[in-house]
Amino acid sequence: FLEVAETYVESGAPGKAGTIMYAMGTTQHTYGTQNIRGYAILQLLLANIGVAGGGINALRGTSNVQGSTDMLLLYHLLPGYLYMVDHNEQTLDDYLATAKAKRGIVTPQGLTGDKSAAWWWYNDDDPNSKKYIVSLLKAWYGNNATAANEFGFSYLPKKTGGEDYSHIAIFEALAQGVIKGMMVWGQNPAVGGPDAEGERKALEKLDWLVVTDLFDTETASFWKQDGAYDGKAAPADIKTEVFLLPAACSYEKQGSISNSGRWAQWRDKAIKPIGDAKPDLAILDELMLKLKELYANEGGKYPEAVTKLYWDYHTTGDYAHEADPNVVAKEINGYEWASGNAVTSFTKLKSDGSTASGNWLYCGMFNADGTNKAKEHDPVDRSLNQIGLYSGWTWCWPVNRRIIYNRASVDLDGKPWDSDHPVISRIHSSWLGDVPDGGWPAINEAAPGSKFLPFIMHKEGVGHLWGPGRAEGPLPEAYEPWESPLTENLMTGVSNNGGTGTPGFNNPCCYVGELKMNGEIMNERGSPTDFPYVGMTYRLTEHWQAGQMTRNHPWLIELQPQPIAELGVELAAEKGIKSGDIVRVSTARGSIDAVAIVTPRFRRLKIGGKDVDHIGVPWHWGYTGLSVGISPNGSSGNVLTPHVGDANTTIPEYKTFLCNIRKVREGGE
Repeated sequence: FLEVAETYVESGAPGKAGTIMYAMGTTQHTYGTQNIRGYAILQLLLANIGVAGGGINALRGTSNVQGSTDMLLLYHLLPGYLYMVDHNEQTLDDYLATAKAKRGIVTPQGLTGDKSAAWWWYNDDDPNSKKYIVSLLKAWYGNNATAANEFGFSYLPKKTGGEDYSHIAIFEALAQGVIKGMMVWGQNPAVGGPDAEGERKALEKLDWLVVTDLFDTETASFWKQDGAYDGKAAPADIKTEVFLLPAACSYEKQGSISNSGRWAQWRDKAIKPIGDAKPDLAILDELMLKLKELYANEGGKYPEAVTKLYWDYHTTGDYAHEADPNVVAKEINGYEWASGNAVTSFTKLKSDGSTASGNWLYCGMFNADGTNKAKEHDPVDRSLNQIGLYSGWTWCWPVNRRIIYNRASVDLDGKPWDSDHPVISRIHSSWLGDVPDGGWPAINEAAPGSKFLPFIMHKEGVGHLWGPGRAEGPLPEAYEPWESPLTENLMTGVSNNGGTGTPGFNNPCCYVGELKMNGEIMNERGSPTDFPYVGMTYRLTEHWQAGQMTRNHPWLIELQPQPIAELGVELAAEKGIKSGDIVRVSTARGSIDAVAIVTPRFRRLKIGGKDVDHIGVPWHWGYTGLSVGISPNGSSGNVLTPHVGDANTTIPEYKTFLCNIRKVREGGE
């Protein structure tokens, strides 16, 4: 470790750079946010932000995760990372007052730079947040969004203060019967959710369930598995009405995806969908038009929130009877309401209702003539010194800026710290290179009172070593997982054996859900006495996510036909396990059967003077499709994982849990 650390910190010098790329191994812990905060502090101290080859770069778990978070699929945000409306914010002014308190301007003190852009706000007289939310409302409600009705602000859904709408909390609400209906699009929580057996049981409480996918999934067929596996609920006893809608795959539809670098890249349709399958957009469009009709004719609770929606996405040809993704993309980009001309930058958005934009960050994806830059494919790198920006290949938010906070890559005169790999450079009073993160002059060139600091999205204008607002506190601290083989935290001496919310539990801030149904607790916590080994889940090259697509592909099944459990040589010898044996891995929540793989890459560790063995299981398998698990429950690794999450995000702790292992039978039997 020391050698790696010493090597990496050498990147904190002019002419050098270091990047940190992370994925689920960093985030899927009860302390995942603390991990990322540690990365951020390190990169700030080493000046690895805004430079070529620097940054903290997320390797997303699947295609278009970036696009989904940009567009509203995080429950606590609106498109473009605007705050979700709280139930206490009954007026637009209430909402903007909250936005100002959280993101308003703070004047920096004692720095050479004397001005913070605080871009979320920027101008007290006409704040950017108002322009963005009003333009969003105009895109959604059209002529029904006027100054007289606060541009339809009252139509927006509002979250209850303190209420959690994350994945974990949704399934708790399901188990309690709070949620009566559920739509699942391109997900398979019966395999992919934490404590998967508990989540399958929670689905029994639904009156109706709609699953939109390419194939039958474990979620759509949850009622079959329960009856076959444990006898607790026969299919006839489950009253949930299930609808399975066939969806088009990525080659059968067009539209954009956004990667971790924020590049919005357009995919063309190669063939028409097979059979009755439809693109997700077409299904959503048809459903929404029918809902508008029903609410208009029959009324309901606050029907105006639906009937007043501006919904006009049909064109001609294939899109005469279904929504045209090109029209949706233009609405996301934004346009002048009166003329229909595309908005070419978020600086053109207005707070008076004259512009509409579904997502301010995507303003500029369209040219003024209406052409879509996400469809452009110039393969030539035209950046300074050809550092690999490829700014003509598709389009990147915001305003095609390829490296955010790039003004941190230059000195006070605008000269790059790394002259061999300049991201931007101030030459003859102009910025060259990437689109600068704010076009203001270099700090030494600017007049007093206009020396803008580089971190334009922070209200102070600087990076945050001190990070207020996190559940655990402003600085990262080491915590043990919810289930740990150690009796105490080696960094603090705090016991790991206490219960949730007691002084004995080493991370009192982490989210421990109460997944309970009919009095049965489905999220038991295991002890190192009964479960002495550390388990973890991961993915395999040959399979993808919860397996709907790859476990229905014969070639991939041939490459990886069955679920596996990997364990080290020492542990295998003690347990009498050899590669190919069928083993049972168990936790306090359930067990799965898998094929044993004995490998030296799972080494016995010495932690706090104690031998610690690890066991690894993939989570792709289930009980539908061409390839199913060995045990009747499908052998998903998530049968083993706990229903707990990060203190800030509630992302489940898939990566660490306590387990046991034993041989069920010899290989080949």
